[in-house]
Formats: sequence, structure tokens, C-alpha cells
Amino acid sequence: MKLLLPLLVAAASPLHADPFLTYENRPLGTADAPLLISTYLPDPSLDPAVFAHHHVGEAVRKYSPEKGVDLPGYESPIPGVPAALAVNFGKDLSYVFDTVECRPLYAWQGGFLDFTPYWGDVVRGSRVSFDYVPRLVGTVFQKASGGHPISIDDKAADADGPLQYVGYKLEKGVPRFTVKSGKHLLKVKITPGKEPLSCHYEWSSEPPAKLVYKEGDFTASGDGKVEFDYKGKSLADFNGYQVKLDLSKPNVKAGNALFGNYGCATCHSTDGAGGHGPTLAGLANSTVELEGGATAKADTEYLLEAIRNPNAKIVKGYPPNYMPPFAALPDVEVKSLVLYIQSLPKPE
Repeated sequence: MKLLLPLLVAAASPLHADPFLTYENRPLGTADAPLLISTYLPDPSLDPAVFAHHHVGEAVRKYSPEKGVDLPGYESPIPGVPAALAVNFGKDLSYVFDTVECRPLYAWQGGFLDFTPYWGDVVRGSRVSFDYVPRLVGTVFQKASGGHPISIDDKAADADGPLQYVGYKLEKGVPRFTVKSGKHLLKVKITPGKEPLSCHYEWSSEPPAKLVYKEGDFTASGDGKVEFDYKGKSLADFNGYQVKLDLSKPNVKAGNALFGNYGCATCHSTDGAGGHGPTLAGLANSTVELEGGATAKADTEYLLEAIRNPNAKIVKGYPPNYMPPFAALPDVEVKSLVLYIQSLPKPE
């Protein structure tokens, strides 16, 4: 959807501490120190019915601040969701909470947000003109649809009009959001789930009331409190802001940039450190232990297959189906990634 965006105010801060973030276009929190960012956020093709109380912007005349006059043509609204908060627990979970609709909008895993178009390129330092919206990084597994998902005593939470956002309170660094529906205060806390593509919800009401949560085919209920694990499925993969690269032929420099663009670093370190995926430091031409007791040499063919079809050979100690397949990537991109991996030395 396209929403008329006022002057942007973006803030990023660890929820448990005072220090500012350092300059990093792809900030990440952790499970113990989640990160909250208040800015305009992407719309990953959400159901328009979700935005029942948002105002939709219209195209406006182009304007020259230097001349102080209108120019020929019109400027379309920047596509983004205002008045929303993004919370990140590292690669385990990210979600967006909308303070207008007073509900979570979508959740994803594997990364967070890429601020390159707004904060600027790390090398060049310049931002993209007329682009205030960061790009998603990771796999979206839940998207809101229809009206508000909570009903109170068998009545839709927004049946009598829009809910009112009250604020959030930190509980050991994790935000619990509070919204008002009539005489009830609804509170929700969302944390990472135990399985891939899942998250844990806690909804409660004051005063206590019968709560029913319904999102698509999923339903959960409780008296005064409804708590559940939501297990989703891969709905869409996002790779952040796509920087223009020289891909006339495979090359290490392009592979390095693609490694960042596709969020590979969220799971694979390049210095030997552990993570959700095997480190890539010194991987090339090494012997890899696989689940089931077999081994494989990490030659060029192995690396190509590992990118295009990661489930073909599962590295010992790592779960299947965690890394999405990149079978649709052009050959020149996959080969550039392989060249970059082959350039990484063994950790000292």
C-alpha cells in the first residue's frame, strides 16, 4: 500500500541499554538484548483490510524548494507503513507492531532491516533520493489479514471503532505493548519460538475477559489470557536493498557485496565464529562432515550446490530446512558468491 509519509523520525536503540547504535545499515539485536526501531517500514503485500484506520496518500504536484514553485508532473507517495515499530531478536525473530491498527502486522526470521537507501552507503555515505523506507532481510512467515485478530467476550476488539495505542513496557528488555479497546486494556508480548518460522504470543486483558485470537485458519482462546506458539510457513524471502554491481562476469568483489545483500552473514560467519550455519572461513576445499556419517570435499561443485540446494547435503550438527534455497539466482551471482567463499582464509 502507499501511505502519505510526513517528516521521518527514525530512532534505533537497544531496549536494555543507553548507548547509540554504531553506523551499520543492517543492525541486529539478540535474544537477550532485542532491538527496537521506530521508522517507516516496508509493506510486504499485506491485506489492505488490515489498514482500515490508516489514511492513504495521493499523488501531489512536484515542487522546487529552490524556486518556490510547483513543477510539471506529480510525485507519488513513498510506499511505507508509518507509525509502526520493528522489534528484532537477532536472526531468530523480527516483527512489526502497528500503533494505528494496534496489532502485529508481520513476522520474519533470518535477518532484520537494511537501511542502505535511507542511511546511505557505508562507502559513499550518500542516501537514495526520496527513499525513506528500509528493506526487509529474511523470510516472512506470518502476515496479518482482515480485521483485528482478537475478540473480547465474543466481540471483535475493534467492533466499536479503532483501538487506542497506549504504549509499551520493557520486561527484561522485551517490550509488552498495551492498547485500549473500550473498557479493556489489551496487552501483547511476542518472543522467538522454539522452531524455525515460529514465534510465541502472550495476549492478556484488564479487566480479565474471554479472549479469542484468530488469524486465518489459526485459533486460540483463553480466559483473561491467551498464550500460544504460532508456527508459520515461508511466505516470501527478502534480501535487503540491492546495490548495483558489476556482474559482467563472476568476481570476488561482487560476491562480497552479494553476501551482504542476501543476508548470508546472519547465519554464516567469515572469521570462524559459530552461528546458525557453518562458518565459511577456510571452508573452500576442506573436508566437510555430513549428517549420517558421510563426508564431502567443499570444492566448487559442492559450494554451488550448497547455495542452490542447501538440503542436498546437510552439514553435521545443523538442522535441515533452515537455509532457503537460492536456486533462482542467476549463475553469475552464485559463481560470484562461490569465488568470495573461496577467497576466505582459514581462521587464525
